[in-house]
Amino acid sequence: MAIQSGEGHAANWQHFLGGSREAFAALYASFAPLLYNYGCKECADRRLVEDCIQDVFEYLLAHRAQLSPVTNVKAYLLKAYRRALLRKISNMRKNIPVALTDEARFEIVISPESHLIGQQSSLHRREKVAAALNALPPRMKEALFLRFYEDLSFEDIAAIMEIDQKSVYKMIYKAFDKLRRQLADFPLWALLYCLLLKP
Repeated sequence: MAIQSGEGHAANWQHFLGGSREAFAALYASFAPLLYNYGCKECADRRLVEDCIQDVFEYLLAHRAQLSPVTNVKAYLLKAYRRALLRKISNMRKNIPVALTDEARFEIVISPESHLIGQQSSLHRREKVAAALNALPPRMKEALFLRFYEDLSFEDIAAIMEIDQKSVYKMIYKAFDKLRRQLADFPLWALLYCLLLKP
């Protein structure tokens, strides 16, 4: 039995662990687009992004018997996917270590459909905001994306990024501070609302 609601992901996970192919398909349908979106922010190679999604789900299927129940399927899959993607990127660039913290390209794109920016700002302002965001270090952008776009807890972000929770707090605080200084003419909360609003 496949459950499609947000609260049903843990139940789908349980059904998948019990052998349900329908629950596995529901998990794939729910999370493949999210993983693709996340992967495209880490890596420009769309084929590599898609291959890693397949690898993660193939691994889950092959190792179902060894997997444990999880309460936050989204955070679990994002962490597994991030590791798989970074491992593949590292293998492609033999001389770069797995923790590609400064090399990752993580990019946040401002949706032209964002209601607040669309109504209150010009193309020039959107470009200025995008430039300020993309001037942030990749790990800061990733933390902002996970917190405000994917609505994950600080604890989940720490697990996904493989850092401690205190570092996540500091990273997001520093990102806010840098954005506030670079975009002094924008109200920061309105700015983040429209930057990270899903289209």
